Amino acid sequence: MTGTERETKPSAGTLMRQAGFGRGFWIKMLVLAVVDAIALYAVVVLISDGAWLFLAALILGTLFVNWVYLWPGTRALRWVTPGLIFMVAFMVFPILYTLYISVTNWETGNVLQKPQVIEQLEARSFVDPDDPGELFDLYVFQDGAEIRFLLVGDNGELLFGEPRDRAADPLPDAAADPEELGIVDDDGDGVPEMIGSYVRLERAQVFALAGTLDFENQILDLVEGQVEITGLSQGRVVLAAQRFEYDSERDVMVDLVEGRECLPGTDLETTGNFVCDDGEVLSPGWVAITGFNHYADIFTSESIRGPFAGVLVWNFVFATASVFFSFSIGLILAIVLQHERVRGRTFYRSIYILPYAVPAILSMFIWQGLLNEQFGQVNDLLEVFGFERVPWLTDGTWAKVAVILVNTWLSFPYMFLISTGALQAIPVELQEAARVDGAGGWKVFTNVTFPLLMVSLAPLLIASFAFAFNNFVIIYILTTGGPPILDAAVPVGSTDILITFTYDLALASGVGNRFALASAVTVLIFLIVLVVSAIGFRFTRRLEEIYGGL
Repeated sequence: MTGTERETKPSAGTLMRQAGFGRGFWIKMLVLAVVDAIALYAVVVLISDGAWLFLAALILGTLFVNWVYLWPGTRALRWVTPGLIFMVAFMVFPILYTLYISVTNWETGNVLQKPQVIEQLEARSFVDPDDPGELFDLYVFQDGAEIRFLLVGDNGELLFGEPRDRAADPLPDAAADPEELGIVDDDGDGVPEMIGSYVRLERAQVFALAGTLDFENQILDLVEGQVEITGLSQGRVVLAAQRFEYDSERDVMVDLVEGRECLPGTDLETTGNFVCDDGEVLSPGWVAITGFNHYADIFTSESIRGPFAGVLVWNFVFATASVFFSFSIGLILAIVLQHERVRGRTFYRSIYILPYAVPAILSMFIWQGLLNEQFGQVNDLLEVFGFERVPWLTDGTWAKVAVILVNTWLSFPYMFLISTGALQAIPVELQEAARVDGAGGWKVFTNVTFPLLMVSLAPLLIASFAFAFNNFVIIYILTTGGPPILDAAVPVGSTDILITFTYDLALASGVGNRFALASAVTVLIFLIVLVVSAIGFRFTRRLEEIYGGL
Protein backbone atom coordinates (compact mmCIF):
# COMPACT_ATOMS: atom_id res chain seq x y z
CA MET A 1 0.00 0.00 0.00
CA THR A 2 1.37 3.35 -1.02
CA GLY A 3 1.18 6.50 1.05
CA THR A 4 -1.65 7.85 -1.06
CA GLU A 5 -3.78 4.78 -0.58
CA ARG A 6 -6.00 4.81 2.44
CA GLU A 7 -7.93 2.03 4.03
CA THR A 8 -11.68 2.84 4.16
CA LYS A 9 -13.95 1.35 6.80
CA PRO A 10 -17.61 0.53 6.00
CA SER A 11 -20.12 2.89 7.53
CA ALA A 12 -22.53 1.91 10.29
CA GLY A 13 -25.43 1.96 7.83
CA THR A 14 -23.58 -0.38 5.50
CA LEU A 15 -22.82 -2.77 8.34
CA MET A 16 -26.49 -2.78 9.41
CA ARG A 17 -27.69 -3.49 5.87
CA GLN A 18 -25.18 -6.32 5.55
CA ALA A 19 -26.48 -7.75 8.80
CA GLY A 20 -30.06 -7.68 7.48
CA PHE A 21 -31.20 -4.53 9.28
CA GLY A 22 -31.84 -2.39 6.22
CA ARG A 23 -34.82 -0.21 5.33
CA GLY A 24 -36.99 -3.21 4.46
CA PHE A 25 -36.42 -4.71 7.90
CA TRP A 26 -37.57 -1.59 9.72
CA ILE A 27 -40.61 -1.19 7.46
CA LYS A 28 -41.51 -4.81 8.21
CA MET A 29 -41.11 -4.22 11.95
CA LEU A 30 -43.24 -1.08 11.77
CA VAL A 31 -46.04 -2.92 9.95
CA LEU A 32 -45.89 -5.82 12.41
CA ALA A 33 -45.96 -3.37 15.32
CA VAL A 34 -49.12 -1.76 13.95
CA VAL A 35 -50.72 -5.18 13.36
CA ASP A 36 -49.83 -6.32 16.90
CA ALA A 37 -51.12 -3.07 18.44
CA ILE A 38 -54.47 -3.44 16.65
CA ALA A 39 -54.63 -7.11 17.66
CA LEU A 40 -53.88 -6.23 21.28
CA TYR A 41 -56.68 -3.66 21.33
CA ALA A 42 -59.05 -6.18 19.74
CA VAL A 43 -58.07 -8.78 22.36
CA VAL A 44 -59.15 -6.45 25.16
CA VAL A 45 -62.48 -5.73 23.45
CA LEU A 46 -63.17 -9.41 22.73
CA ILE A 47 -62.36 -10.43 26.30
CA SER A 48 -64.75 -7.80 27.67
CA ASP A 49 -67.48 -9.06 25.32
CA GLY A 50 -66.78 -12.72 26.05
CA ALA A 51 -66.29 -13.50 22.34
CA TRP A 52 -63.93 -16.41 22.96
CA LEU A 53 -64.12 -17.94 19.48
CA PHE A 54 -63.13 -14.71 17.78
CA LEU A 55 -60.46 -14.22 20.44
CA ALA A 56 -58.89 -17.61 19.74
CA ALA A 57 -58.92 -16.99 15.99
CA LEU A 58 -57.33 -13.55 16.45
CA ILE A 59 -54.56 -14.81 18.73
CA LEU A 60 -53.70 -17.75 16.47
CA GLY A 61 -53.71 -15.54 13.37
CA THR A 62 -51.51 -12.87 14.98
CA LEU A 63 -49.00 -15.43 16.28
CA PHE A 64 -48.85 -17.07 12.85
CA VAL A 65 -48.16 -13.76 11.07
CA ASN A 66 -45.40 -12.84 13.53
CA TRP A 67 -43.83 -16.29 13.22
CA VAL A 68 -43.86 -16.16 9.41
CA TYR A 69 -42.27 -12.72 9.12
CA LEU A 70 -39.82 -12.94 12.02
CA TRP A 71 -38.55 -16.53 11.88
CA PRO A 72 -35.58 -16.89 9.50
CA GLY A 73 -36.65 -20.26 8.10
CA THR A 74 -40.07 -19.15 6.78
CA ARG A 75 -38.92 -16.92 3.92
CA ALA A 76 -40.78 -18.91 1.22
CA LEU A 77 -43.99 -18.93 3.27
CA ARG A 78 -44.07 -15.13 3.44
CA TRP A 79 -45.15 -14.85 -0.20
CA VAL A 80 -48.28 -16.95 0.25
CA THR A 81 -49.25 -15.74 3.73
CA PRO A 82 -51.47 -12.84 2.54
CA GLY A 83 -53.41 -15.28 0.35
CA LEU A 84 -53.69 -17.74 3.24
CA ILE A 85 -55.00 -14.98 5.52
CA PHE A 86 -57.72 -14.01 3.05
CA MET A 87 -58.63 -17.67 2.45
CA VAL A 88 -58.98 -18.30 6.17
CA ALA A 89 -60.87 -15.03 6.77
CA PHE A 90 -63.36 -15.41 3.91
CA MET A 91 -63.65 -19.19 3.47
CA VAL A 92 -62.43 -21.29 6.38
CA PHE A 93 -63.54 -19.10 9.29
CA PRO A 94 -67.12 -18.53 8.00
CA ILE A 95 -67.53 -22.30 7.62
CA LEU A 96 -66.18 -22.98 11.11
CA TYR A 97 -68.24 -20.17 12.60
CA THR A 98 -71.41 -21.46 10.95
CA LEU A 99 -70.62 -24.92 12.37
CA TYR A 100 -70.16 -23.32 15.81
CA ILE A 101 -73.52 -21.50 15.62
CA SER A 102 -75.25 -24.74 14.61
CA VAL A 103 -74.31 -26.38 17.94
CA THR A 104 -75.51 -23.46 20.07
CA ASN A 105 -78.87 -22.04 21.15
CA TRP A 106 -78.40 -18.90 19.03
CA GLU A 107 -81.91 -17.60 18.40
CA THR A 108 -84.18 -14.74 19.40
CA GLY A 109 -83.66 -14.13 23.10
CA ASN A 110 -80.23 -15.79 23.11
CA VAL A 111 -77.95 -13.65 20.98
CA LEU A 112 -75.81 -11.92 23.63
CA GLN A 113 -72.79 -13.03 25.60
CA LYS A 114 -73.23 -13.83 29.29
CA PRO A 115 -71.56 -10.62 30.61
CA GLN A 116 -73.91 -8.55 28.44
CA VAL A 117 -76.94 -10.47 29.75
CA ILE A 118 -75.87 -9.90 33.35
CA GLU A 119 -75.41 -6.20 32.64
CA GLN A 120 -78.88 -5.89 31.13
CA LEU A 121 -80.58 -7.78 33.96
CA GLU A 122 -78.83 -5.71 36.63
CA ALA A 123 -79.89 -2.53 34.83
CA ARG A 124 -83.55 -3.43 35.26
CA SER A 125 -85.48 -1.56 37.89
CA PHE A 126 -88.58 -2.44 39.86
CA VAL A 127 -91.63 -0.37 40.63
CA ASP A 128 -94.01 -1.66 43.29
CA PRO A 129 -97.53 -1.31 41.81
CA ASP A 130 -98.95 -0.80 45.33
CA ASP A 131 -96.31 1.76 46.31
CA PRO A 132 -94.79 3.14 43.11
CA GLY A 133 -93.10 6.04 44.80
CA GLU A 134 -93.44 9.79 44.50
CA LEU A 135 -94.02 11.34 41.11
CA PHE A 136 -91.94 14.31 39.98
CA ASP A 137 -92.11 16.86 37.21
CA LEU A 138 -89.23 16.63 34.77
CA TYR A 139 -87.17 19.55 33.45
CA VAL A 140 -84.10 19.40 31.23
CA PHE A 141 -81.00 21.56 31.69
CA GLN A 142 -78.06 21.92 29.32
CA ASP A 143 -74.54 23.34 29.43
CA GLY A 144 -72.90 22.87 26.04
CA ALA A 145 -73.04 19.15 25.28
CA GLU A 146 -73.81 18.14 28.88
CA ILE A 147 -77.41 17.28 29.83
CA ARG A 148 -78.86 17.29 33.34
CA PHE A 149 -82.35 16.45 34.66
CA LEU A 150 -84.21 18.42 37.33
CA LEU A 151 -87.01 16.63 39.18
CA VAL A 152 -89.49 18.79 41.10
CA GLY A 153 -91.80 17.10 43.61
CA ASP A 154 -95.22 18.21 44.76
CA ASN A 155 -93.71 19.45 48.01
CA GLY A 156 -91.04 21.46 46.18
CA GLU A 157 -88.29 18.84 46.62
CA LEU A 158 -85.56 19.20 43.97
CA LEU A 159 -83.55 16.29 42.53
CA PHE A 160 -80.78 17.23 40.11
CA GLY A 161 -78.30 14.99 38.37
CA GLU A 162 -76.76 13.39 35.30
CA PRO A 163 -78.87 10.74 33.48
CA ARG A 164 -77.59 7.55 31.90
CA ASP A 165 -78.84 4.84 29.57
CA ARG A 166 -80.49 1.81 31.15
CA ALA A 167 -77.80 -0.50 29.84
CA ALA A 168 -74.94 1.70 31.09
CA ASP A 169 -73.16 1.24 34.40
CA PRO A 170 -74.66 3.11 37.38
CA LEU A 171 -73.30 6.57 38.19
CA PRO A 172 -72.85 6.68 41.99
CA ASP A 173 -72.12 10.44 41.97
CA ALA A 174 -74.78 11.37 39.41
CA ALA A 175 -77.00 13.33 41.84
CA ALA A 176 -75.96 16.82 42.92
CA ASP A 177 -77.36 19.36 45.37
CA PRO A 178 -78.80 22.23 43.28
CA GLU A 179 -78.48 24.59 46.27
CA GLU A 180 -74.72 24.11 46.32
CA LEU A 181 -74.44 24.70 42.55
CA GLY A 182 -76.43 27.90 42.75
CA ILE A 183 -80.06 28.45 41.78
CA VAL A 184 -81.50 31.28 39.67
CA ASP A 185 -85.31 31.50 39.97
CA ASP A 186 -86.35 34.92 38.73
CA ASP A 187 -90.09 34.24 38.51
CA GLY A 188 -90.24 32.47 41.88
CA ASP A 189 -92.36 29.55 40.65
CA GLY A 190 -90.07 26.98 42.29
CA VAL A 191 -88.56 25.85 38.95
CA PRO A 192 -85.11 27.43 38.46
CA GLU A 193 -84.09 28.98 35.15
CA MET A 194 -80.44 28.17 35.91
CA ILE A 195 -78.61 25.75 38.19
CA GLY A 196 -74.94 26.59 38.26
CA SER A 197 -73.89 26.88 34.62
CA TYR A 198 -76.80 24.75 33.37
CA VAL A 199 -79.70 26.53 31.62
CA ARG A 200 -83.26 25.18 31.57
CA LEU A 201 -84.50 24.23 28.10
CA GLU A 202 -87.86 25.34 26.81
CA ARG A 203 -90.45 22.69 25.99
CA ALA A 204 -89.82 23.06 22.23
CA GLN A 205 -86.10 22.56 22.80
CA VAL A 206 -86.80 19.43 24.86
CA PHE A 207 -88.90 17.93 22.09
CA ALA A 208 -86.13 18.74 19.61
CA LEU A 209 -83.60 17.03 21.89
CA ALA A 210 -85.83 13.94 22.03
CA GLY A 211 -84.84 13.23 18.43
CA THR A 212 -81.32 12.31 19.59
CA LEU A 213 -81.89 11.39 23.25
CA ASP A 214 -84.23 8.53 24.15
CA PHE A 215 -85.78 9.96 27.32
CA GLU A 216 -87.71 6.79 28.23
CA ASN A 217 -84.44 4.87 28.21
CA GLN A 218 -82.81 7.22 30.75
CA ILE A 219 -82.17 6.59 34.45
CA LEU A 220 -81.04 8.96 37.18
CA ASP A 221 -79.13 7.25 39.99
CA LEU A 222 -79.90 8.35 43.56
CA VAL A 223 -78.51 7.25 46.89
CA GLU A 224 -81.82 5.62 47.84
CA GLY A 225 -82.66 4.17 44.44
CA GLN A 226 -83.20 5.14 40.86
CA VAL A 227 -85.47 7.45 38.94
CA GLU A 228 -87.01 6.16 35.72
CA ILE A 229 -88.31 8.46 33.04
CA THR A 230 -91.84 7.33 32.20
CA GLY A 231 -92.83 9.87 29.59
CA LEU A 232 -91.62 13.07 28.08
CA SER A 233 -95.02 14.51 27.25
CA GLN A 234 -95.94 15.03 30.90
CA GLY A 235 -92.44 15.17 32.23
CA ARG A 236 -93.06 12.83 35.16
CA VAL A 237 -90.79 10.25 36.72
CA VAL A 238 -91.12 7.56 39.38
CA LEU A 239 -88.74 6.28 42.00
CA ALA A 240 -87.57 2.73 41.39
CA ALA A 241 -85.11 0.23 42.83
CA GLN A 242 -82.71 -2.28 41.30
CA ARG A 243 -84.43 -5.59 40.57
CA PHE A 244 -81.59 -8.07 40.04
CA GLU A 245 -78.06 -8.42 41.36
CA TYR A 246 -75.50 -10.97 40.14
CA ASP A 247 -73.51 -13.04 42.60
CA SER A 248 -70.35 -13.90 40.64
CA GLU A 249 -68.97 -16.29 43.29
CA ARG A 250 -72.00 -18.57 43.11
CA ASP A 251 -72.99 -17.73 39.52
CA VAL A 252 -76.49 -16.80 40.70
CA MET A 253 -78.80 -13.94 39.71
CA VAL A 254 -80.54 -12.73 42.89
CA ASP A 255 -84.01 -11.18 42.72
CA LEU A 256 -83.76 -8.35 45.27
CA VAL A 257 -87.50 -7.71 45.21
CA GLU A 258 -88.98 -11.19 45.58
CA GLY A 259 -86.01 -12.85 47.26
CA ARG A 260 -85.61 -15.49 44.55
CA GLU A 261 -82.42 -17.00 43.25
CA CYS A 262 -82.04 -17.71 39.56
CA LEU A 263 -79.51 -20.34 38.49
CA PRO A 264 -78.18 -21.02 34.96
CA GLY A 265 -80.40 -23.55 33.20
CA THR A 266 -79.20 -27.13 32.92
CA ASP A 267 -81.55 -28.73 30.39
CA LEU A 268 -81.77 -28.23 26.63
CA GLU A 269 -84.62 -25.72 26.76
CA THR A 270 -83.12 -23.47 29.45
CA THR A 271 -79.40 -23.65 28.68
CA GLY A 272 -78.16 -20.09 28.28
CA ASN A 273 -80.81 -18.57 30.59
CA PHE A 274 -81.19 -17.90 34.29
CA VAL A 275 -84.01 -20.01 35.76
CA CYS A 276 -85.57 -18.84 39.03
CA ASP A 277 -86.76 -21.00 41.92
CA ASP A 278 -90.37 -20.78 40.77
CA GLY A 279 -89.52 -21.89 37.24
CA GLU A 280 -89.52 -18.46 35.58
CA VAL A 281 -86.94 -18.20 32.77
CA LEU A 282 -85.32 -14.78 32.64
CA SER A 283 -84.84 -13.12 29.29
CA PRO A 284 -82.60 -12.24 27.56
CA GLY A 285 -80.30 -15.24 27.61
CA TRP A 286 -76.81 -15.83 26.29
CA VAL A 287 -75.29 -18.00 23.59
CA ALA A 288 -74.38 -21.43 24.95
CA ILE A 289 -73.27 -24.77 23.50
CA THR A 290 -76.20 -27.17 23.25
CA GLY A 291 -74.69 -29.93 21.09
CA PHE A 292 -76.05 -31.46 17.89
CA ASN A 293 -79.71 -31.24 18.83
CA HIS A 294 -80.54 -29.09 15.77
CA TYR A 295 -79.14 -31.74 13.45
CA ALA A 296 -81.19 -34.32 15.32
CA ASP A 297 -84.32 -32.18 14.90
CA ILE A 298 -83.81 -32.03 11.14
CA PHE A 299 -83.92 -35.83 10.88
CA THR A 300 -86.18 -36.77 13.80
CA SER A 301 -88.66 -33.93 14.28
CA GLU A 302 -91.64 -34.53 12.01
CA SER A 303 -92.34 -30.79 11.74
CA ILE A 304 -88.91 -30.23 10.17
CA ARG A 305 -88.04 -33.63 8.67
CA GLY A 306 -90.96 -33.75 6.25
CA PRO A 307 -90.52 -30.24 4.80
CA PHE A 308 -86.73 -30.67 4.72
CA ALA A 309 -86.96 -33.92 2.73
CA GLY A 310 -89.39 -32.40 0.24
CA VAL A 311 -87.26 -29.29 -0.20
CA LEU A 312 -84.12 -31.42 -0.63
CA VAL A 313 -85.65 -33.52 -3.40
CA TRP A 314 -86.97 -30.45 -5.23
CA ASN A 315 -83.56 -28.75 -4.78
CA PHE A 316 -81.85 -31.61 -6.64
CA VAL A 317 -84.52 -31.58 -9.33
CA PHE A 318 -84.24 -27.81 -9.78
CA ALA A 319 -80.43 -27.77 -9.96
CA THR A 320 -80.19 -30.84 -12.21
CA ALA A 321 -82.95 -29.70 -14.57
CA SER A 322 -81.55 -26.18 -14.79
CA VAL A 323 -78.06 -27.42 -15.71
CA PHE A 324 -79.36 -30.11 -18.08
CA PHE A 325 -81.72 -27.90 -20.07
CA SER A 326 -79.43 -24.89 -20.21
CA PHE A 327 -76.45 -27.02 -21.24
CA SER A 328 -78.48 -28.93 -23.83
CA ILE A 329 -79.83 -25.75 -25.43
CA GLY A 330 -76.46 -24.04 -25.30
CA LEU A 331 -74.66 -27.03 -26.78
CA ILE A 332 -77.21 -27.51 -29.60
CA LEU A 333 -76.98 -23.84 -30.56
CA ALA A 334 -73.19 -23.96 -30.41
CA ILE A 335 -73.09 -27.04 -32.70
CA VAL A 336 -75.51 -25.47 -35.16
CA LEU A 337 -73.58 -22.24 -35.37
CA GLN A 338 -70.31 -24.14 -35.59
CA HIS A 339 -71.33 -25.48 -39.00
CA GLU A 340 -69.61 -23.57 -41.77
CA ARG A 341 -72.72 -23.54 -44.00
CA VAL A 342 -74.65 -21.37 -41.50
CA ARG A 343 -74.59 -17.75 -42.58
CA GLY A 344 -74.69 -14.82 -40.18
CA ARG A 345 -73.14 -16.79 -37.36
CA THR A 346 -71.76 -13.68 -35.69
CA PHE A 347 -75.22 -12.08 -35.68
CA TYR A 348 -76.91 -15.15 -34.23
CA ARG A 349 -74.24 -15.54 -31.55
CA SER A 350 -74.81 -11.93 -30.50
CA ILE A 351 -78.57 -12.53 -30.29
CA TYR A 352 -78.16 -15.67 -28.20
CA ILE A 353 -76.03 -14.00 -25.54
CA LEU A 354 -78.50 -11.15 -24.98
CA PRO A 355 -80.02 -12.79 -21.87
CA TYR A 356 -76.47 -13.05 -20.52
CA ALA A 357 -75.85 -9.37 -21.19
CA VAL A 358 -79.01 -8.15 -19.41
CA PRO A 359 -78.72 -8.00 -15.58
CA ALA A 360 -80.16 -11.20 -14.17
CA ILE A 361 -82.25 -9.48 -11.49
CA LEU A 362 -83.88 -7.25 -14.10
CA SER A 363 -84.69 -10.31 -16.22
CA MET A 364 -86.28 -12.00 -13.21
CA PHE A 365 -88.58 -9.06 -12.57
CA ILE A 366 -89.50 -8.97 -16.25
CA TRP A 367 -90.33 -12.67 -16.24
CA GLN A 368 -92.37 -12.20 -13.07
CA GLY A 369 -94.56 -9.78 -14.98
CA LEU A 370 -94.68 -11.93 -18.12
CA LEU A 371 -95.85 -14.96 -16.13
CA ASN A 372 -98.61 -13.14 -14.26
CA GLU A 373 -101.72 -15.27 -14.45
CA GLN A 374 -104.16 -12.43 -15.14
CA PHE A 375 -102.13 -9.83 -17.00
CA GLY A 376 -98.99 -11.62 -18.19
CA GLN A 377 -98.15 -11.65 -21.90
CA VAL A 378 -97.33 -15.36 -21.81
CA ASN A 379 -100.90 -16.26 -20.89
CA ASP A 380 -102.22 -13.74 -23.41
CA LEU A 381 -100.25 -15.54 -26.11
CA LEU A 382 -101.51 -18.94 -24.95
CA GLU A 383 -105.09 -17.69 -25.19
CA VAL A 384 -104.48 -16.63 -28.80
CA PHE A 385 -103.69 -20.27 -29.62
CA GLY A 386 -106.72 -21.57 -27.71
CA PHE A 387 -105.06 -22.63 -24.45
CA GLU A 388 -106.31 -21.79 -20.97
CA ARG A 389 -104.46 -19.35 -18.75
CA VAL A 390 -101.79 -21.07 -16.66
CA PRO A 391 -101.27 -20.21 -12.95
CA TRP A 392 -97.52 -19.98 -13.42
CA LEU A 393 -96.70 -18.47 -10.02
CA THR A 394 -99.71 -19.45 -7.89
CA ASP A 395 -99.86 -23.21 -8.44
CA GLY A 396 -97.16 -25.36 -6.84
CA THR A 397 -96.43 -27.54 -9.88
CA TRP A 398 -96.57 -24.74 -12.46
CA ALA A 399 -94.42 -22.51 -10.23
CA LYS A 400 -91.70 -25.18 -10.30
CA VAL A 401 -91.95 -25.34 -14.09
CA ALA A 402 -91.73 -21.55 -14.28
CA VAL A 403 -88.65 -21.40 -12.07
CA ILE A 404 -86.85 -24.00 -14.19
CA LEU A 405 -87.82 -22.24 -17.44
CA VAL A 406 -86.63 -18.83 -16.24
CA ASN A 407 -83.38 -20.22 -14.87
CA THR A 408 -82.79 -22.03 -18.17
CA TRP A 409 -83.38 -18.76 -20.01
CA LEU A 410 -80.82 -17.03 -17.79
CA SER A 411 -78.23 -19.82 -17.94
CA PHE A 412 -78.15 -21.11 -21.52
CA PRO A 413 -76.11 -18.15 -22.93
CA TYR A 414 -73.25 -19.06 -20.58
CA MET A 415 -73.47 -22.69 -21.67
CA PHE A 416 -73.57 -21.54 -25.28
CA LEU A 417 -70.37 -19.52 -24.87
CA ILE A 418 -68.35 -22.22 -23.12
CA SER A 419 -69.60 -24.89 -25.55
CA THR A 420 -68.60 -22.72 -28.51
CA GLY A 421 -65.11 -22.29 -27.12
CA ALA A 422 -64.76 -25.99 -26.33
CA LEU A 423 -65.94 -27.03 -29.81
CA GLN A 424 -63.43 -24.73 -31.45
CA ALA A 425 -60.66 -26.29 -29.34
CA ILE A 426 -61.36 -29.85 -30.56
CA PRO A 427 -58.93 -30.85 -33.34
CA VAL A 428 -60.76 -31.27 -36.64
CA GLU A 429 -58.40 -34.12 -37.54
CA LEU A 430 -59.95 -36.37 -34.89
CA GLN A 431 -63.45 -35.93 -36.31
CA GLU A 432 -62.21 -36.44 -39.89
CA ALA A 433 -60.36 -39.59 -38.83
CA ALA A 434 -63.58 -40.97 -37.33
CA ARG A 435 -65.47 -40.26 -40.55
CA VAL A 436 -62.74 -41.99 -42.57
CA ASP A 437 -63.22 -45.05 -40.36
CA GLY A 438 -66.89 -45.10 -41.38
CA ALA A 439 -68.51 -43.33 -38.45
CA GLY A 440 -71.59 -41.27 -39.17
CA GLY A 441 -72.36 -37.82 -37.77
CA TRP A 442 -74.09 -39.13 -34.64
CA LYS A 443 -71.30 -41.59 -33.81
CA VAL A 444 -68.67 -38.90 -34.37
CA PHE A 445 -70.53 -36.70 -31.90
CA THR A 446 -71.15 -39.37 -29.24
CA ASN A 447 -67.76 -41.09 -29.46
CA VAL A 448 -65.41 -38.21 -30.22
CA THR A 449 -66.90 -34.73 -29.91
CA PHE A 450 -69.01 -35.09 -26.77
CA PRO A 451 -66.41 -36.96 -24.63
CA LEU A 452 -63.78 -34.36 -25.53
CA LEU A 453 -66.26 -31.61 -24.69
CA MET A 454 -66.92 -33.14 -21.28
CA VAL A 455 -63.22 -33.26 -20.45
CA SER A 456 -63.10 -29.47 -20.52
CA LEU A 457 -66.71 -28.66 -19.60
CA ALA A 458 -67.33 -31.09 -16.73
CA PRO A 459 -65.72 -28.85 -14.06
CA LEU A 460 -67.80 -25.90 -15.31
CA LEU A 461 -70.97 -27.99 -15.18
CA ILE A 462 -70.17 -28.99 -11.61
CA ALA A 463 -69.72 -25.34 -10.70
CA SER A 464 -73.00 -24.48 -12.44
CA PHE A 465 -74.78 -27.22 -10.48
CA ALA A 466 -73.41 -25.84 -7.21
CA PHE A 467 -74.51 -22.33 -8.19
CA ALA A 468 -78.01 -23.48 -9.15
CA PHE A 469 -78.25 -25.55 -5.97
CA ASN A 470 -77.83 -22.38 -3.91
CA ASN A 471 -79.50 -19.88 -6.26
CA PHE A 472 -81.32 -17.88 -3.63
CA VAL A 473 -81.98 -14.85 -5.83
CA ILE A 474 -84.09 -16.42 -8.59
CA ILE A 475 -86.31 -18.28 -6.13
CA TYR A 476 -86.88 -15.35 -3.85
CA ILE A 477 -87.47 -12.78 -6.57
CA LEU A 478 -89.61 -14.91 -8.86
CA THR A 479 -91.80 -16.78 -6.35
CA THR A 480 -90.53 -15.87 -2.85
CA GLY A 481 -90.39 -19.63 -2.35
CA GLY A 482 -94.14 -19.87 -2.83
CA PRO A 483 -96.86 -20.72 -3.22
CA PRO A 484 -96.87 -21.66 0.47
CA ILE A 485 -97.62 -25.17 1.67
CA LEU A 486 -100.44 -24.41 4.09
CA ASP A 487 -100.40 -27.63 6.09
CA ALA A 488 -96.65 -27.51 6.84
CA ALA A 489 -95.57 -27.11 10.46
CA VAL A 490 -92.81 -24.65 9.50
CA PRO A 491 -92.80 -21.87 6.87
CA VAL A 492 -92.09 -23.59 3.54
CA GLY A 493 -93.23 -23.05 -0.04
CA SER A 494 -93.56 -25.25 -3.11
CA THR A 495 -90.51 -23.74 -4.82
CA ASP A 496 -88.34 -23.32 -1.74
CA ILE A 497 -84.85 -24.74 -2.12
CA LEU A 498 -82.63 -25.41 0.87
CA ILE A 499 -81.11 -21.94 0.97
CA THR A 500 -84.50 -20.16 0.91
CA PHE A 501 -85.86 -22.72 3.38
CA THR A 502 -82.93 -21.83 5.62
CA TYR A 503 -83.74 -18.14 5.26
CA ASP A 504 -87.35 -18.77 6.24
CA LEU A 505 -86.29 -20.75 9.29
CA ALA A 506 -83.86 -18.04 10.37
CA LEU A 507 -85.83 -14.87 9.70
CA ALA A 508 -89.41 -15.59 8.63
CA SER A 509 -90.57 -18.43 10.85
CA GLY A 510 -92.93 -16.28 12.88
CA VAL A 511 -91.41 -17.55 16.15
CA GLY A 512 -88.30 -15.41 16.17
CA ASN A 513 -84.96 -15.78 14.49
CA ARG A 514 -83.67 -19.38 14.69
CA PHE A 515 -80.08 -18.85 13.61
CA ALA A 516 -78.75 -22.08 15.09
CA LEU A 517 -81.24 -24.29 13.24
CA ALA A 518 -80.63 -22.36 10.02
CA SER A 519 -76.87 -22.80 10.48
CA ALA A 520 -77.34 -26.56 10.87
CA VAL A 521 -79.21 -26.66 7.56
CA THR A 522 -76.45 -24.53 6.00
CA VAL A 523 -73.81 -27.01 7.13
CA LEU A 524 -75.82 -29.84 5.55
CA ILE A 525 -76.07 -27.85 2.30
CA PHE A 526 -72.30 -27.44 2.33
CA LEU A 527 -71.77 -31.18 2.85
CA ILE A 528 -74.23 -32.06 0.07
CA VAL A 529 -72.55 -29.74 -2.43
CA LEU A 530 -69.15 -31.03 -1.31
CA VAL A 531 -70.14 -34.66 -1.91
CA VAL A 532 -71.72 -33.92 -5.29
CA SER A 533 -68.67 -31.91 -6.35
CA ALA A 534 -66.31 -34.69 -5.24
CA ILE A 535 -68.25 -37.26 -7.27
CA GLY A 536 -68.30 -34.93 -10.26
CA PHE A 537 -64.57 -34.25 -10.14
CA ARG A 538 -63.86 -37.96 -9.82
CA PHE A 539 -65.89 -38.49 -12.99
CA THR A 540 -63.94 -35.67 -14.63
CA ARG A 541 -60.62 -37.33 -13.80
CA ARG A 542 -61.81 -40.57 -15.38
CA LEU A 543 -62.72 -38.69 -18.55
CA GLU A 544 -59.29 -37.08 -18.60
CA GLU A 545 -57.62 -40.46 -18.16
CA ILE A 546 -59.60 -41.92 -21.07
CA TYR A 547 -59.73 -39.01 -23.51
CA GLY A 548 -57.03 -36.66 -22.29
CA GLY A 549 -54.43 -38.11 -24.62
CA LEU A 550 -56.47 -37.65 -27.77
